[in-house]
Amino acid sequence: MLTYLEARDKIRSMVKQLPTERIPLAQALNRILAYPIFADRDYPPFNRAAMDGVAIRMEDWNNGIREFRIRTTIFAGMETPTTIATGECYKIMTGAACPIPADTIIRKEDLTFTPNGTALIRRESISRGQHLAQRGEDLKKNELAVTAPRVCDISLIGTLAALGIHQAPVYKMPTVGIVTTGNEVVDIQQQPEHFQIRNSNQHLLRALCEQWQLPIRSCQHVSDEPKALSAALKQATQQQLILINGGVSAGDADHVPQILRELGVEILFHKVSIKPGKPLLVGFLPEGKIIFALPGNPLSCFMTFKLFVEDYLHGCLGFTNERFQTSTLTIPRFKKSSLDEFFPVFRHAGEYGYTWKPHHGSGVITATVGCDGIGWHVHNKHVIAENDSIPVLSLHPFFNIIKPY
Repeated sequence: MLTYLEARDKIRSMVKQLPTERIPLAQALNRILAYPIFADRDYPPFNRAAMDGVAIRMEDWNNGIREFRIRTTIFAGMETPTTIATGECYKIMTGAACPIPADTIIRKEDLTFTPNGTALIRRESISRGQHLAQRGEDLKKNELAVTAPRVCDISLIGTLAALGIHQAPVYKMPTVGIVTTGNEVVDIQQQPEHFQIRNSNQHLLRALCEQWQLPIRSCQHVSDEPKALSAALKQATQQQLILINGGVSAGDADHVPQILRELGVEILFHKVSIKPGKPLLVGFLPEGKIIFALPGNPLSCFMTFKLFVEDYLHGCLGFTNERFQTSTLTIPRFKKSSLDEFFPVFRHAGEYGYTWKPHHGSGVITATVGCDGIGWHVHNKHVIAENDSIPVLSLHPFFNIIKPY
């Protein structure tokens, strides 16, 4: 049986870069930018007034001039005049282009405007270039503006718009087929019998996929009857990423592994020495489609998606950073097994580090409610002492993978 790291590395060996597409910027929120973006011109493209006031030549100030004749008023978006003479200034508004040779802005609060059409400066000292954004001080033409890959978050959308990127180059996410299994599982709208449970995992998987902007092309539930299961799995394999839930353990009704083999799926591995999620199966088809058969218990389903499916997607999108970050567990934790154990961790406002709370097995439906991440209790450490450092995986799929501009 593979260890967690061995299983993770096998999945990483299957990673292949996703194709790209261009989509309207209005649809790009939370998609992954595929290519770096370069400045199409200087930013700002002109010397820009950062305050309302007047624009003067510093040379005039240094020569003792304190009262300037206003040549004209410049508003944002106006074509600028050509020049000013000694002792002249422009009245200028925030955002307007400041024409050369004016090189310094005096804000309105430091001025007195006279009836004679002049501006009297009421300051004892000023500095060259004050309140003036210099052309190209943010970006020079052809300079790298945005690295990739990175998440098209709200702030990046605004930057891309400013750079004129109306069609964003993003990775094209793989289509998904979801199959949940189990005779005991019924639709959430149905009132279950005392021996039945609602199909919570189907909605869990849908939500996880939607968080990654994965297009779900098929989603169905099927009984544990082999013929029906085979037909459902065959249909799901029309998609590029296949998620199966349940039917992968060692029970008499766990037909998924055998049916996948009959459908031509090569099994990469089956079972991992982790808790929860030990029965996990991962396979692939000759054309490169990948199959994750996740255990049926809710916590196992959640954990194996976060640990393995997301790691695969992470690699396909070109991210190379370490997903787990070191943090502190403020409450001791003990384990008896020699497995890598993963558990929900919680962070409370105003407190340092993470806490955890016991739960009664991987079938508990409330174990992850309100949690902030996944703690990793490594296989060879039986006791995590109070305030020990542990690896923690954020619940946000893109946490810590945003590179600097």
